[in-house]
Amino acid sequence: MGKTILIVDDTVAIIEFIKKALSSQDPFFKFIVANNGHEAYKLAKREVPDVIIMDRSLPVMSGFEVLVRLKRTPSTKDIPVIITTRQTSHEKLQSLIDNKAFNYIKKPINYPELTIKVNNALILSSALQKLKVQKQVLFAEKQKSESILKALLPAKIIHDIKKTGYSSPQRYQNVVVMFIDLVNFTSKTDTMSPRRLIKELGQLYSAYDEIISKHNCTRIKTIGDAYLATCGLPNENENAILEAAGAALEIRNYIINRNLSNPIKWGIRIGMYYGDVIGSLVSTSNYTFDIFGDTVNSAARYQTMCDPMQINIPKSMMSVLQDKYKIVERLPRRVKGKGLMQMYYLHNPLPTINIPKKEDVLHTNKLCLMY
Repeated sequence: MGKTILIVDDTVAIIEFIKKALSSQDPFFKFIVANNGHEAYKLAKREVPDVIIMDRSLPVMSGFEVLVRLKRTPSTKDIPVIITTRQTSHEKLQSLIDNKAFNYIKKPINYPELTIKVNNALILSSALQKLKVQKQVLFAEKQKSESILKALLPAKIIHDIKKTGYSSPQRYQNVVVMFIDLVNFTSKTDTMSPRRLIKELGQLYSAYDEIISKHNCTRIKTIGDAYLATCGLPNENENAILEAAGAALEIRNYIINRNLSNPIKWGIRIGMYYGDVIGSLVSTSNYTFDIFGDTVNSAARYQTMCDPMQINIPKSMMSVLQDKYKIVERLPRRVKGKGLMQMYYLHNPLPTINIPKKEDVLHTNKLCLMY
């Protein structure tokens, strides 16, 4: 398809001359015409032509004023503008270039000069359009890379990598580690197609991600059907235990509600533990971040020793949660390498009991006496 050229002049003969001269060079040019500055500015914004050839002296709004407005408008600032003018003073001509006109042509218009300068303007326009497309592609690739990094790494680790190219290993204190595992995953997946399996996991993990983020927690990774998350890492969080408990309960409620309408019914086990962990990049080639330590191992044990649709927590989280949630004490369980450990099941928040104020009770008694 031919290039689009906007011709702006209040003299019909000049417009026709420009059309005829340029058509002899390329019969596929598409011409749009304006007779005053106001109309030219509107057409340029709407059509975004490849080149504009515009008289400096126009009715309603001068060509010089249109030029200034075009260069201030994001959608038209890169369009090459050639100004036709009867002005011959150096100052007047220089002011056009200073205000980002691509070039100028003195009137009466010379045919060879017109065709050469328009061709040069078209070359620039084409190059700018290619650069714009490349910039958009690069931006899209950057966004894709950012999205992949966010899915793999905590935000602070990404910041460290961008700033220094590396993130040092660190011991994080007061962190809740949470393992979420799907019940009977292997037996269920034996009857599923690969497409169906990935679709199910994609929906589940996307929901987990949203809930985890809402409660200021961080997804570390997925290991098959297991989902590993933390709260209090990499940024300290004095409410880590409460935030993690809220996330775990919301994830369980999500599964319960999803099972009401989804043909495939999932059960989950959630195990949590509270303590210190070591976090670090374990590979600089693909930027894999992972966590290590007794807290991680204990959270995994608590998950495996959990009944379906339960949330298994340690005694170390009890002091923060016992006044806010219903908690069921379990029989101590023997944990490999740690001996007997006390475990508890976390349930819904305790109901709020409104204790009436003394003055409200007195007021109610007085009403009773009246009636």
